[in-house]
Amino acid sequence: MDGRENPQFLSAHTIKKDKVVNRAGEDLGKIEELMIDLQDGRIAYAVLSFGGFLGMGNKLFALPWKALSLKVHEHAFVLDVDKEVLEQAEGFDKDKWPLTDREWLSRTYTYYGYEPYWQPEGVEKTGVRAESAAAGKEIPDFLSAGTIKGDKVINKAGEHLGEIEELMIDLENGRVAYTVLSFGGFLGMGDKLFAVPWQALQLKLHEHAFVLDVPKETLKKAEGFDKDNWPLTNREWLATMYSYYGYQPYWHWVRERIESRPGNI
Repeated sequence: MDGRENPQFLSAHTIKKDKVVNRAGEDLGKIEELMIDLQDGRIAYAVLSFGGFLGMGNKLFALPWKALSLKVHEHAFVLDVDKEVLEQAEGFDKDKWPLTDREWLSRTYTYYGYEPYWQPEGVEKTGVRAESAAAGKEIPDFLSAGTIKGDKVINKAGEHLGEIEELMIDLENGRVAYTVLSFGGFLGMGDKLFAVPWQALQLKLHEHAFVLDVPKETLKKAEGFDKDNWPLTNREWLATMYSYYGYQPYWHWVRERIESRPGNI
């Protein structure tokens, strides 16, 4: 599932706890969590701890994904942020995470010198949908990968299908490439895992569940993989999987949007 020979995708579980180094190779800390934007499937931000670095040991910090670059053979990410910027960064307590929204996140991105990913093009409608807010409870903009993993998966009739086993992250695009599901005994699929597009899922916030909007017959014929033998995924494989479930691969959508801009021929 790791397969770090210049990978295009890594699991959220693999990325979490990877060490973070600066451009000189000095150990700064580690990745504690990935926060997923429910609306477009992107990594909204990475949560980092810095150990004793600069006296920041008791704090966590939200960083844009683009500030990190993978060093494959060192199982590490390089943080491209100047020391002085980190020294003055506003962190948060490990036991008191901020109630984040896009306004807060926009300020965080701006502080580190990055443009928020939803600007200037607007938010891409390629992520999971969410049920309408009910009982005065607001739908969150972001959920952690750790929170999503293990959530149950149900069909539109509310029947329990299985659970989310993993989120696979596209390292280049900084988004959920696909979701790995297990279906328990559903349709005799208990020994297999299945890759499905992120946008095939709809969040049911108050049930701690996701609705899988895929017909039963489509699931019956889906090609799964063994729990101990994950496929070595690439974009060709992923495009085939997306097409099977009736979705356009997200990188096609992004490329079409760029090519359609004025001035592009």
